Amino acid sequence: MSNLWYLVREQLRVLCRPGRDREVVVQAVKAALAAVASLLVTGPWAGSHAFLAPYAAVLTVTSTVRGSWTGAARQAGMVATGVVLAHLVGLLVPVGTLAVPVVVLIGLLVGRWRQFGPDGWWVAITSLIVVVNGTAANALDLAGWVALSLCGSLVGALVNTVLFPPVHLRDARHAVGALIDEVATQLRDMAAAVREGWSATDARRWTHSARGLRRAVRRADDAVWYGRESARWNPRRRHIRRADSPLAGRDVVDRLSRVCERVLQVSVLLANRAEHEDHPGDPELAVLLERLADAVAILAERPDELAAALDAPGAEARRLRDGAGTQAARGACVIAVSDAVTELEAVTG
Repeated sequence: MSNLWYLVREQLRVLCRPGRDREVVVQAVKAALAAVASLLVTGPWAGSHAFLAPYAAVLTVTSTVRGSWTGAARQAGMVATGVVLAHLVGLLVPVGTLAVPVVVLIGLLVGRWRQFGPDGWWVAITSLIVVVNGTAANALDLAGWVALSLCGSLVGALVNTVLFPPVHLRDARHAVGALIDEVATQLRDMAAAVREGWSATDARRWTHSARGLRRAVRRADDAVWYGRESARWNPRRRHIRRADSPLAGRDVVDRLSRVCERVLQVSVLLANRAEHEDHPGDPELAVLLERLADAVAILAERPDELAAALDAPGAEARRLRDGAGTQAARGACVIAVSDAVTELEAVTG
């Protein structure tokens, strides 16, 4: 009993803290409520197929409102298709043993229709269950299958829409903020070494970590897409406005992705400059990288001040570019930083 009480208290603490763990618990509770509600709605007429409605309801409680409704429609379509297929095959192939491979083969092929998505194989599974149960010839019984599945799907989608419909914009903002932190940290790490002088080992480490920024870009892009998807068809408009942020946008991630590529370009250029021996310090280039890092960090903390923060690295890049002279590699680093500034300026526009 003490262990059970401890588990209950832990789950209650999770519900008090916003985050992914609480979302998982809330979704589980909603799925349980959807199963009960579908049983209450369909119980009087479900008969021996009472499991179908709660089963469909649980599957329909997904992580987005739009996903619930599109999933309900897709699930109803797959069940109806599977039932019709089983009925037709049952009429044409009366022997059950022979009907099994036929419905599986045709069901798997029909399930590849893109409108069914990745779960199209449920067409074959539904047909197989109906044929094996020996109810393929009973049109009234098959209509009950479709009705129960449709009812369960509708109940599940409705529960997910009415009870705390999920919004994932906060996760998107955190993912983009984490990407910005990684970019700023990379730039400051490079600036610290460039000021005193750097080796090929330093540059290889920068190049490796700069390539790792691409993973952070993918995580941020996925989180932003997921956040925007969760806002579609969602009735919690006031909560969405509170949770939304200028950072949780695809354009911001696209621009940051290009900035990451410029950072990688600079790291490769610095590696080339120190390929054969340690390169002496370049305080001016270090200042340029630091100012770009400061501007990137401001995007996460105070995005409204980004335009003003970009003046310093922009002016410094223009000054160094004009005085680059014959130092082609150094000039290429300055141009890459200048391009990064241009990408960030597009965010402010």
